[in-house]
Amino acid sequence: MKGRKAGFTLIELLVVIAIIAILMAILIPALGRARETAKRVVCSSQLKQVGVAVQAYASDYENLLPYYGDQMHPYALYRDEAGWLDAEGEPVPMKVACLYEAGAIADPRVFYCPSNKMALYRFESYNDPPPWGTLPQRYNTEDGQGHNQWVRMGYTYYPTNPRSPIDPATDAPKGTAKKIDDLDPLIPFMTDTIRRREHISHKRQGNDAINALFSDGHVVLCNDESVFKHDVWRRYENGMVGFKTFYYTVFKLIPP
Repeated sequence: MKGRKAGFTLIELLVVIAIIAILMAILIPALGRARETAKRVVCSSQLKQVGVAVQAYASDYENLLPYYGDQMHPYALYRDEAGWLDAEGEPVPMKVACLYEAGAIADPRVFYCPSNKMALYRFESYNDPPPWGTLPQRYNTEDGQGHNQWVRMGYTYYPTNPRSPIDPATDAPKGTAKKIDDLDPLIPFMTDTIRRREHISHKRQGNDAINALFSDGHVVLCNDESVFKHDVWRRYENGMVGFKTFYYTVFKLIPP
C-alpha cells in the first residue's frame, strides 16, 4: 500500500499563521522604535557637527557667530526678496547657511533632521533644482500652499545672549548673540524644529522629545514634560506671544 503524503492539517496551518501574526505584532513596534532611535542618533550627530562647525567658523571670523538676520524666522537660510539680497542680487546666506558657504559644513543634509514630519523642513524640498541653496526652488511654488521663495532648514537656530537688554514687552532678550562667547550656556542655541507641538520630530518613552545643542558643543535629548506642557506653547501657537518670548521661556527649562 502506498503511504499517505505528510502535510499540514487546517488546524496546524491556522496555528502557524497565528504564531506569525503574534510575532509580527511584537516585532513591528520594536522595529519602529529601533528606527526612531537610529534617527534620533543621526539627528544628535548632525547637531554635534554643527557645533564643531560653529567653533571652527568663529575661530576663522574673529569669534563671530554665523550672521543671524531675520529673527522672526529662525529656520530661514536664504530669502529671494528685497532686503535679503546682496549687490549682485544673490540671496544673503543666514544662520547655518554661513557654515555651508564657508566650507565648514560640506553636506547641507546635515541641516535636516531625518525625522522631520513636514516637507517644509526636508532637504529634498530645497534641492529641485540643485544645487541646494539656490533660488528659486520648485517646491516653493508647487506645494500648493504658496510659500515664499526661501530655503528653509530642518532645525531651529536661535543664539540667545543673556547680556542683551531685556525687552519689557516680551520679557526676553532684545538681541541675539553676535559672538560665540556671548551665547547663553544654559539655553540651547539650536534645536529640532519646534513651530508646533504636533511637528516635534522625536518620541522617547511615549513623550515628545527634542535634540538640543548647547554652546559648548554637547547635545541633550530632552523629553521632560515640563518643557512641552508649559502654557507658553498654547499662547505661542495661538499667536499670543512672539517667538523670542516662546524660545526664551521654554528652552531655559531644558537641563543643560
